[in-house]
Amino acid sequence: MMDFKKIEIIFIVTFLVLNGYLLYRVLDNYENGFTGNAATQINLVQEMKDENIELPEFEDEEHDVPYVQAAANNLLEENAEQLTKQTGVIEDNGSLYASILSDPIQLSEGEELTTKDIATLSEFVLSDAILFGDEYQFIRYVPSTRQIIYGQVANNIPIVDGTSNIIFHLNGKKEIISYEQTYAGPVTVQGQSRKLITDQDAVEILYQNSEVPSGAKVRKPLLIYNRTLSLEDLSMYVPVWLVEVVTSTDTIIKKVDAVNGNVIQEATNETPIQPNEESSSKE
Repeated sequence: MMDFKKIEIIFIVTFLVLNGYLLYRVLDNYENGFTGNAATQINLVQEMKDENIELPEFEDEEHDVPYVQAAANNLLEENAEQLTKQTGVIEDNGSLYASILSDPIQLSEGEELTTKDIATLSEFVLSDAILFGDEYQFIRYVPSTRQIIYGQVANNIPIVDGTSNIIFHLNGKKEIISYEQTYAGPVTVQGQSRKLITDQDAVEILYQNSEVPSGAKVRKPLLIYNRTLSLEDLSMYVPVWLVEVVTSTDTIIKKVDAVNGNVIQEATNETPIQPNEESSSKE
């Protein structure tokens, strides 16, 4: 006669041993995988340094950011008539307002843009002379083209893709003489926030895709919104890491989707508009 109780005990012990072994393998694989990923990150940074690539100080903060959308509108065209002391025209089917100032705004002497200059210009942006100016913030000064760029802020993140920016133009006397404005309109959050890759991840992805050459300097990545979908009645914006790669001959803008890590392929002739330590402003 079979001893069913003894068989039952054998099955239970075997089951526990098997579960214990499987748990050990899972934890071992997780630990090795985690260590391997960390090692890979360190190696990529070291590889870049070995190729004389100058890297910025990366941030420790992790971001959870939603998509946003803006409904199609003609707000610039509908409100342009109220602006004074300037001659302006609406272009590109109402999406762009181009203006020449009647009274140029004199900034400080010298080629650098000072914090006082930014304060002077920001006061002008917040005045009645600029439409929806309270929604824009200073982004960057570009000495080579004599441009000062402001971007619309959506969900505490600037839109930096040309669809909602103010670009001021300076003459040789460092006077602001004209500007162009684009405006996405009121934006709304769409869906839940998504965990983003880090700024370091974005640079490493660019490096692995041969987008960062030896001897280049990588400026600190900027988290922006970039239009990814444009329909007749709305536009959708996604969080993107904007990275400026400075070579001996050029400054190249690269963008990495901050959600899925894909490199965004765009024309490379757009004006660099990220703040940086060389040309944003001086005291």
